[in-house]
Amino acid sequence: MMESNMNYMNALRGLGTLTHKKKHDCLYNRAHMDKYVYCLEEGLCALHSVSPGGRERIYQYFLPGDFVGFIPASARPYLEDTFYAFSITAKSACTLYQIPYSTFREFVEAHPDFYRWLFETAIAHYDNALKHCYALQDGDNFVSLCCALTELAIYEDTHYVIHKDFSYSELAGYLGIHTITVTRLMGKLKDMGIVSKRGHQTVIQNMEQLTAMAQARC
Repeated sequence: MMESNMNYMNALRGLGTLTHKKKHDCLYNRAHMDKYVYCLEEGLCALHSVSPGGRERIYQYFLPGDFVGFIPASARPYLEDTFYAFSITAKSACTLYQIPYSTFREFVEAHPDFYRWLFETAIAHYDNALKHCYALQDGDNFVSLCCALTELAIYEDTHYVIHKDFSYSELAGYLGIHTITVTRLMGKLKDMGIVSKRGHQTVIQNMEQLTAMAQARC
């Protein structure tokens, strides 16, 4: 690419307005009239759906540094009765730069090389969603948890960590299992010396071993 990813992100931030969202605030759905893409600075967001019975299913998480909501800005309009169930929602208090669709499209047209970065980002999101769905179909809760931890880990200082807003309850919802099951399986990982706790944050002490267990079937 002619410009670095960081230069693109900084340029996009410069086009946006810094905003703050509360937990459960909607960033996007078909009924939501605000039309923005976002650079996520702090917090946790998710692409998810809620069934008529109230059951949540999470397909993709977005962590600090992610670019959120650019696919709806680029895609053709869907039929009015399609995809109403899907939303991008703040899962914690979030700080974001919001960029109107029209401004975003103008930037894309002015920077053709930016398409490559968008494509790579979309593929990464798609790949993570596929891996997550495959892990859930496997039926092995321990392997699914290991897959999720490797997917959601971010490198901070000298260790990989799990974002502080990933409570055991949040992980349980992502994996479709009970919070008690996540607590038990995380206890097993602690006993193995693979993870530890630092305040409310999970620290991965042995990413190599965790990855090997995740790749058993993930």
